[in-house]
Amino acid sequence: MATSAVDGGSVGGEDIKFSVMVSLFQWIQKSRSSAQKRSKFRKFLDAFCRKPQDNFAAMRLILPGLDRERGSYGLKEHVLATCLIDALAISRDSDDARRLLNWRKGGPKIGSNAGNFSLVAAEVLQRRQGMASAGLTIKELNDFLDHLASSENRAEKTSILSDLIRKTNAQEMKWIIMIILKDLKLGISEKSIFLEFHADAEDLFNVTCDLKLVCEKLRDRSQRHKRQDIEVGKAVRPQLALRVSNASAAWKKLHGKDVVVECKFDGDRIQIHRNNSELHFFSRNFLDHQEYAHGMSDVITQNILADKCILDGEMLVWDASMNRFAEFGSNQEIAKAAREGLDSDRQLCCILFLSSVFKFGSSAGNECVNATDACP
Repeated sequence: MATSAVDGGSVGGEDIKFSVMVSLFQWIQKSRSSAQKRSKFRKFLDAFCRKPQDNFAAMRLILPGLDRERGSYGLKEHVLATCLIDALAISRDSDDARRLLNWRKGGPKIGSNAGNFSLVAAEVLQRRQGMASAGLTIKELNDFLDHLASSENRAEKTSILSDLIRKTNAQEMKWIIMIILKDLKLGISEKSIFLEFHADAEDLFNVTCDLKLVCEKLRDRSQRHKRQDIEVGKAVRPQLALRVSNASAAWKKLHGKDVVVECKFDGDRIQIHRNNSELHFFSRNFLDHQEYAHGMSDVITQNILADKCILDGEMLVWDASMNRFAEFGSNQEIAKAAREGLDSDRQLCCILFLSSVFKFGSSAGNECVNATDACP
């Protein structure tokens, strides 16, 4: 499928060359000082993002893991390797093909970049792409990526990658691959990027999980934004555990406070929003997994007393025949069975975290209550 960069629906970035962003990425990655990284990013925004819509066009490439406007690419490393091999029209038996497919393994045929797919791919591309850039703009790149996410089969994805390879050089393709894999390894925190964009950007994102909304509402860096309340039906960034080395280090982090310890269940983090009969099932990546609706909607509406609330917990599968939770990774299979009306000893269930239920009411305001208060 031939893809035209003018067909997509992205807005902004028409005047910004992607090569400029590549230079920004390389400079940030090489700089050791956090202050220098932030300063360089701020100068990029001031110099190149002159129109309000340019902000989102650039930010969704800098923070690709937070972009909800674009769907999943369906391209993990192995599938991406296969698509690149076909896009480059190289033999599956060639050394370069083996490098891409065996990118995790070390050895003389892989090189020193083993374990880093984007660097292994860049080595292969350098031997097969020209050095000159074709002047791809970030609008054109966003349009290509929109097409890549919406394409339904591997042949279409391969065709789009082939077009991208023709319009870029190896250095640009390396960063595009990192954007597709949603890991730029820039050495600058998401918090720092948000802070340089706007003082209220992180707070607004945490309660909306909407990068486009953040870019649209915070166009003027000099204007502070009134703190926004959590809304039922809009994903809220979940609280995540902090990784520490051992139990002693964890205890020190608590500063002697009273704590409640819960059992860790091996499921999928899920955030259920109930607004009367309307239900949303948000993952930790802010995606609404409506495939859970058939298996969980009746359970929620019949057992949760609050008509308007947010529940936070782990989605698992209960195996009635074994009287235990099923192995991790079976959620989608059981959700599909429930959607198709198939009988099974296995069923979806949600283990709510203690004090995870947010109730919303016009008179009493919003409050957080213990999960046992909302579950009979």
